[in-house]
Amino acid sequence: NYAIGNGGIYPASTLGNDETAWTRLDTAYRKGANAYLEFVTAEDFPSPGLRSNGRPYEDGRAYFGAVDVVFHDGPTPPRETRVPAAFLLASGAPASAEELAGLYGRLLADAAARWRDGTLDDASAAFLDAFVRRDLLPATRDRLPALGEAVARYRALEQGIPVPRRAPGLHEAPAFDQPLFQRGQPDKPRDPVPRRFLEVLGGQPYRTPLSGRLELAGEVASAANPLTARVMVNRLWHHLFGRGLVGTVDNFGRLGEKPTHPELLDFLAARFVDRGWSVKDMVRFLVTSRTFRQSTVPSDAARQSDPANDWLSHARVHRLEAEAIRDAVLAVSGQLDPKMGGPGVNVHYVGKTEGGGPVGPLDGDRRRSLYQRIRRNAHNPFLEAFDAPKPTGTRGKRDATNVPAQSLALLNAPFVIGQAGHWARSLMGDGQNRSARVAGMIARALGRAATAEEVAASGDFLRELAAEHGVAESELEKSERVWQDFAQSLFCLKEFIYVD
Repeated sequence: NYAIGNGGIYPASTLGNDETAWTRLDTAYRKGANAYLEFVTAEDFPSPGLRSNGRPYEDGRAYFGAVDVVFHDGPTPPRETRVPAAFLLASGAPASAEELAGLYGRLLADAAARWRDGTLDDASAAFLDAFVRRDLLPATRDRLPALGEAVARYRALEQGIPVPRRAPGLHEAPAFDQPLFQRGQPDKPRDPVPRRFLEVLGGQPYRTPLSGRLELAGEVASAANPLTARVMVNRLWHHLFGRGLVGTVDNFGRLGEKPTHPELLDFLAARFVDRGWSVKDMVRFLVTSRTFRQSTVPSDAARQSDPANDWLSHARVHRLEAEAIRDAVLAVSGQLDPKMGGPGVNVHYVGKTEGGGPVGPLDGDRRRSLYQRIRRNAHNPFLEAFDAPKPTGTRGKRDATNVPAQSLALLNAPFVIGQAGHWARSLMGDGQNRSARVAGMIARALGRAATAEEVAASGDFLRELAAEHGVAESELEKSERVWQDFAQSLFCLKEFIYVD
């Protein structure tokens, strides 16, 4: 996972300078539970902008060091033991000022030599650091001009080192078995449960002192595992055909539905494994099948024998997913930015709670919905209307509702109105007559040629819009507002958001 956020619900402490000091973390926050402490640098927090000293947050120079970790009962930190004076007293108290000065000189020379050789201990480091911080030893190029050229070369080399790109990863370390929480309550632990794969599928306890992640991954992706390949191909079938061979894509257990075509599911799972678990290959195989090319219009016999279409007698009519609807609006209006990659775009939303973060542009910077940032407290209301899931949990199958809020979103959402305006402005001055423009817009929005009846009905509708806006019919072709309303009416068609 990414680094735990600085602030919020977790106790945290930030180092503000490079002087050695105690940092206290109150463990009462997790009394009675296992503690998790995280030590990270500034680069582990993706915070754009500049620090107070003018340097960017992610410049690769952040660091920290730990000398001691102490667990204690009271709030007072331990008494300091690494003060520079303690280093002086290690060899006995000097008898005179001259003896003290000589001791200073010998200890400083010894500490500098240890620092040069890489053998500096904590006491010598604290002693040497005290002199440098008090400007009692030369440590700048102004006072050490002979080092100017060497320091300049060092800084030049340092500037040429790129800041590493960081990503979350896993670190194997000794682990222990966790107890089973009775009814999910952490204050009622029962016996520890050995780390292993699902017991019902023959999983045996892992004989390893480490986490067991590698062993678990091996069993999940094993060709002998009867579950993984079937679940995966069933989800692909669900996304392509509108319903899985097992209707409950998240539940292959006793409470889930039985497969309508168990032999087909077995065949697809075996082929998936044999072809190297390639999702792309399986998608290509399914979309080039005769089943995928079926019509959505059932035959008379199918209406009688397969009214629910459980036996795949015809294709299912299904609505585009929320993100695809938004992308289609952008594409038809001519505003979609097809660029791939790059940073995400903040969502345009109306804040419901504090902490939602910055509000993005209304059109999402014209990027595909794939690039919209997902945050728990910042939801895109347009996508929510079309059943985009909440980002608080995983969903193998989205809801598919048909409610008035969806039509109202297409009629009233500022995003849709704005894109209809962009589309209308792009038509001004195209030199086409009314019928040709209507036919072109229908073809662009619906992906098929307009019928003569649709062109005629659209002409009547355009005249009604012109009268409503007080536009003379002779000026209709030049009225951006009239064509904006007509463009939005095409966005509101069921055919625009449904696949048949």
